[in-house]
Parts: sequence; C-alpha cells; structure tokens
Amino acid sequence: MFKRLHPFTCLGVLLGACSMGFFLIGHRPVGLLLVFLAYGFTLLEFKTYTSSFQFTMLLVLATMQGVVLDLAYHSWPWLTCAGLTAATATIARQAFMQQFTYVGLLWLDTGMALLGLGFYIGAVAGTTFHWEQWLLPLLPVGVALGLTGSYVQDARHMRLRTRFGYRVQVGMVAPDFELPDAEGCPVRLSDLRGRHPVLVLFVRGDWCPGCHMMLRTYERGRARFLEKGVHVLAVGPDDIAVNREMVRRIGVGFSMLSDKEQQVSGTYGVIYGNPVIEMGVDYAEGIPLPASFLIDTDGVVRYVSRPDRVGEFLDPELVFTVLDRLPPSGTLAWN
Repeated sequence: MFKRLHPFTCLGVLLGACSMGFFLIGHRPVGLLLVFLAYGFTLLEFKTYTSSFQFTMLLVLATMQGVVLDLAYHSWPWLTCAGLTAATATIARQAFMQQFTYVGLLWLDTGMALLGLGFYIGAVAGTTFHWEQWLLPLLPVGVALGLTGSYVQDARHMRLRTRFGYRVQVGMVAPDFELPDAEGCPVRLSDLRGRHPVLVLFVRGDWCPGCHMMLRTYERGRARFLEKGVHVLAVGPDDIAVNREMVRRIGVGFSMLSDKEQQVSGTYGVIYGNPVIEMGVDYAEGIPLPASFLIDTDGVVRYVSRPDRVGEFLDPELVFTVLDRLPPSGTLAWN
C-alpha cells in the first residue's frame, strides 16, 4: 500500500485543504499561495506516478485558483477557464495515452494550452498589475505550454525515426544481449531460446509517464503471459538503482534490465538522438523509443509494436493474438 503513496501529491492535498480555511476567514493571499504550492508539489510527482489522483488534483487546484481570483477581481471567469484548460492540456495525453499515443492528436492538447494562454491574456489585458492575478496563474499555463511544446518536438523526431520501422523487424532473428536486472544479476536473451517465447519491452526511462503506463498495462496481463509460458523482459536506459526503485514503486513483477550504455537499444534501432532538451532528458546516447518485441522459441521476432500507431504499445491483446498462433510452450515461474 505505502509503496505507491504519493507523498508530494498528498502534501498538495493538505495544502489545498488548508487554503480553504484561509479563504473562509478572509486571508485570500495566503490561501492562494497555498494553492500555488499545492499545484507545484503535485507536479513534482507528475512523471513519477501518473495516477488519476494526481490528474484530479491538478484540475481541482487550477480551477480553484481561477475561481478565487475571478471572484476577487469581479471579472468574467477568464482565469477559471485559463486554469481549467491549462490543467486539462497538462494531463490529457497521459490520462488518454491509449488514444493519443506519443504522436497523435497533438493539436488537441497543444490547442488547449494555447487557449489557456488566451484566457490568461484576456484576464490581465488592460488591468492594473496585481501579483495574485498576474503571477499565480502563470504556473499552470506555463507548464501546459512547455509540456505540450515538448510533445510536439518529441513526436516530430519519433515519426522520423519510426517511418521505416525499427532496425529489427518481424521475421528477423532477434539479436542476443546480456544485461543486469534490478538486482544486478545478468540476464541473457539466448539462455531462454528453445524454452520460452520472450516479450522484450523497451521503455524510455523512469522520467517517462507513458512508459509507467506501459509497464502497468503489461503487468495486468501477468496471469495470461504465465499461462502461455512467456518470459517478459523490460529494457530501459536507467541504472540498476533507478530501475529497482521504479519497479518497486510501480509494482511490476517482471525483470527490469539496465541498458545504461544503450547498446541494446541501438542494436534494435529503438533510439534517436537527444535533441529534446525541454523534456529534461539527458541520456548521452540518445532517447529510447517505447516498443515491444515478441520473440518465439527459435529466436525469431514475431511481433513489433510502434509508438506512432494508436494503441499498439499499450495493447497486450495484440501480442496475445500473435501468441495464439505460436506453438505452445511450458508454463513459467515469474521472475
């Protein structure tokens, strides 16, 4: 239970609740500062947990801030709309990753972020400077603009990199590799050949909310993978310690391998150069792409997902469809 506790988001809840008390006794500036801090603390864990709890908190806090400011300055609800649309733009892609993917519907969340900026400008244009009204709404609006801008840049590079598929494609023999798991024990792909089908999941790192969702989604299919004797390996660019904390926090039971030098990602072609500075990502070799490779007992790749196709990398059913056409293998004890 406690391993999935959101400490900073819970602090945000506490600050938001305290702000209501200050609003009721007439201390609006203090209440607004508490709401501002609550939003900031919730954002600190946005990439870590990506839960409905956080999504709801961001929507509630941004809207609360706007309502209080609009009432205080007797204005049309410009800032209420600004906060609501900005918060929605911030969470939309993560909340609906199955539909949006990394590259789809970019106009939607980007448009909402720009609309939030428009509402903010409508609120302050022609008014006397008041720090509450002018500065506090910049947090949700600025975050929405920065985040959606990074999505656009990331999507452009992802489309270019995946236009012709990955280096390893269906029908090819999967290149062998050996990487350490979250406990530092070496895992070699070829050791499983002839024994079990293997599903290799490439993730982008612990910074990537969509990859957390990918891992959780495949974790929910654990029983079915076990029944079909499938050995699941996740590969990411973080070091062993980060991987250990990530699987503990997310709650996944399959092996998480550290490809810190990204040699395996490069061999499979699931990587591009590192131009996405806005995302705060700084892997020396580049940014991995989310992908899944299903490898049969002969070591041949039978399925490859693509991040630019709606639902593929978040839909284990597509993997099970291919598995149903493969010869059965023995049951497997989950690592």
